[in-house]
Amino acid sequence: MVDPAHQELFGWVVREGLTNIVRHSRASSCAVRLSLSCVEIVDDGAGGAGPPGNGLSGLRERVAAAGGVVDAGPQQPGGWRLQVSLPAAP
Repeated sequence: MVDPAHQELFGWVVREGLTNIVRHSRASSCAVRLSLSCVEIVDDGAGGAGPPGNGLSGLRERVAAAGGVVDAGPQQPGGWRLQVSLPAAP
């Protein structure tokens, strides 16, 4: 279950992550994992680092404003991982 305080932001993360998979990855599958304070999206696509776009930059800004951290990049031996972690609600 996602912390209600994080639901809107996590919605943005999922939308951005899945949009990038569809547009850029050539993946055949992906997984979305949610917890109280973290969302992770992993795919089995090409995994190469492409040119930076506005989507991830905007996402980084939103997450930073909420006090969170974005970790995104290619995986070995292939694929891509996007993870957003936010501080747990008190």
